[in-house]
Amino acid sequence: MIVVDAAVTVWWEQGTPVRIVWQGRRWRVSDAPTRLTVTPTDLPTAITHAPERTAGWRFQVTAEDRESLVVDIVPDRGGWTVARTWS
Repeated sequence: MIVVDAAVTVWWEQGTPVRIVWQGRRWRVSDAPTRLTVTPTDLPTAITHAPERTAGWRFQVTAEDRESLVVDIVPDRGGWTVARTWS
């Protein structure tokens, strides 16, 4: 795993990421994206279905040269940042 902090441009279809431009390269999402969520910890115990907030997305991307990575993107100052990658 590599921890990075680099801005990314994300294209969306039906609320999920479908392609990105990151570090000057074009990548297409090549698997089903997984929404990363956070659940508030200070809710009453009677709540059985706690609301979740999207904290980011995890998905595999593939470049034009067929290099593939798994990336986590997280919201950052009105845009998105690649937070982690796995090769």
